Amino acid sequence: MTERYLRHDMIDWFDQAKVSQSKAIVIGAGAVGNEVIKNLVLLGIGQIHVFDFDLIEIHNLTRSVLFREEDVGEPKAKVACERARQLDPNVSITFTYGDFWDELSLSQIRNFDAVYCCVDNFEARIRSNLLCRLAGVDLINVGIDSRACVVEVFPLSAGAHVACYECHLPHSVYQRLSQRYSCGHLKKVSFIEKKIPTTIVTSSIAASFACSEGLRLAIEGEAKEAARIFVDTINGTSNKITMDKNAECACCAHISGKVNIFPAQPSISEDIKGLDQAMQLIASDPILVGYRIGEAYKSVFRRASDFNSDFPAQVSDDPGAVDLDIRDSFTPDELVSAAGGMPMPCKFVMANVDDCTLVLEFVREEI
Repeated sequence: MTERYLRHDMIDWFDQAKVSQSKAIVIGAGAVGNEVIKNLVLLGIGQIHVFDFDLIEIHNLTRSVLFREEDVGEPKAKVACERARQLDPNVSITFTYGDFWDELSLSQIRNFDAVYCCVDNFEARIRSNLLCRLAGVDLINVGIDSRACVVEVFPLSAGAHVACYECHLPHSVYQRLSQRYSCGHLKKVSFIEKKIPTTIVTSSIAASFACSEGLRLAIEGEAKEAARIFVDTINGTSNKITMDKNAECACCAHISGKVNIFPAQPSISEDIKGLDQAMQLIASDPILVGYRIGEAYKSVFRRASDFNSDFPAQVSDDPGAVDLDIRDSFTPDELVSAAGGMPMPCKFVMANVDDCTLVLEFVREEI
């Protein structure tokens, strides 16, 4: 094992012992995810857990070093981990075939040192950022197209004063996100998300920067500022800027002081009524509490995103008469009344209490 990393030991700033003890989550096992996983394994990181809900398609093979033609139709996370294990048996590599938002808990994230977000959409980036901000775990976000790559480093383990991913997210991103959903957070049936073409050139360069920055956090552990690296692979230019925390950040505005995370059963009991009734409990997902047609009210209490925008037409011959009750904020009494003994259809609820953020996370199995 020592001889395997002999050349690493010759690098003055590289600490193989710390790298071998470091643990990372990789969200997304596509083009960038392949490269990040490959790099982390060859560098001898201690542990990797990969999340991806997608299957391998033939067009993935031009950008994914860990996939082969015989893998088409197989889960990306599974195949990426199987091939990565062949690169270095000393690295512990596990995977989850599923959506990280459904499968990954805050308590699980706290067992890792960093999250590498290698996805291709803003919604997943925003969600991974929220989890990392609450858990206090470093986030490395990677984005690419056919020409350029962006690597953003958020050392969130340093404290609440560090900028998060949403601190400098332009308003246009939220406008683009709104195109996926109706005004009631129901998925638009006709929406087709634009695919951005990429190449192995940008994915490999982006992943190299991401792993370099992420492992320097693990080795040095002293980064106090968020940073963004931009590389143009056509003209060969790059730049790096630091980013300050934004007081009006859509994510940070809901989080104050120390974050206290407590496991909770998903069923809402009368006990919650003992909480201060002025307290606002913010759900991690907008909830379709129910709907009204005239004087009749029907309870639903499920995630709004589970339904399409044609839902009103499914429950009434006159869709315009359907008044949807969708909320993500409740008082304790409202939550007990709305739930009616049903389980919470979200990952967690949070509230600001005495200059702290209280998070009630609904119990999940450990990874």
